Amino acid sequence: MSKEPADVGPPQPSELRQRRQRTLQRIITFTDGGVAIALTLLVLPLVDFADASTARQSVTQLFTEHAGDILSFAVSFLVISLFWRTHRHLYEQVVDYDEPLLYLNTMWLMAVVFLPFPTARLFVETRLRTDSAVLYLTNMLVISLLALAQTWWIIRRRQLQALSSPVTSRALASPVALSVIFAAATLASLATPTAGLVVLAFLPLAQYIAYRLSRTPSK
Repeated sequence: MSKEPADVGPPQPSELRQRRQRTLQRIITFTDGGVAIALTLLVLPLVDFADASTARQSVTQLFTEHAGDILSFAVSFLVISLFWRTHRHLYEQVVDYDEPLLYLNTMWLMAVVFLPFPTARLFVETRLRTDSAVLYLTNMLVISLLALAQTWWIIRRRQLQALSSPVTSRALASPVALSVIFAAATLASLATPTAGLVVLAFLPLAQYIAYRLSRTPSK
């Protein structure tokens, strides 16, 4: 007579914790892959310039004619890298997840992957257009606000944080600084698209101030 299979029972807490940690690692890996794709898509408009019609141009002529496109690639690449750096630092202190955090991270990734479209739209035109500049800067603002929302959510959920390195309110400094800069740039672009892009020059200063604030011990 065959024996009935033993009742395995519900998963033990340690087993469930391991499953959730594996899922969290998949979420991070999936996010990193999406960011890498977005960075790759940024260069495609530049590749289009190297077709047969530009083969007779010198490198100097090519760079001069498409200086705006090259600048847009550099700025967007550095900004996405900055977003990814902030995201990486935050998730290094996360040991678990919940559905709201997963939703916020998915929306953040969608906004990052969408950025190559307004980037191409802004810089392939013969002159800067207000609507294109507003779309480009609003996209960056949405990314920074979603990063801020993720940080705020993790701070409120202590069970998601590593006990050895809890996420404190000081972690809000970087996403707040980025959100302020992009909000100011978006408003400035309503007056003139050039002014909106000039505001982005303050990003390094804003990040430096945010870094100093995040390193200041709370009293």
